[in-house]
Amino acid sequence: MITSPLLEAKYRIQKQLGEEAGHDILKYASNSHRIVSEIEAKYRVKFRYGSAVTSESQNPALVHESQEIA
Repeated sequence: MITSPLLEAKYRIQKQLGEEAGHDILKYASNSHRIVSEIEAKYRVKFRYGSAVTSESQNPALVHESQEIA
């Protein structure tokens, strides 16, 4: 596996966040959102995101053939 100090820090933080959330994906996402909100307030920046995945967008009948379903 290719590694660098930046990737090692990323993996370490992801592992830490997962453990703090008790490996619950919803709690992980909630904690991540809270942390981003705190950073936005502290540094007066605003992060922009793509739209959330909905159940309609996961419908195989509606997925374009160039897209993959995870």
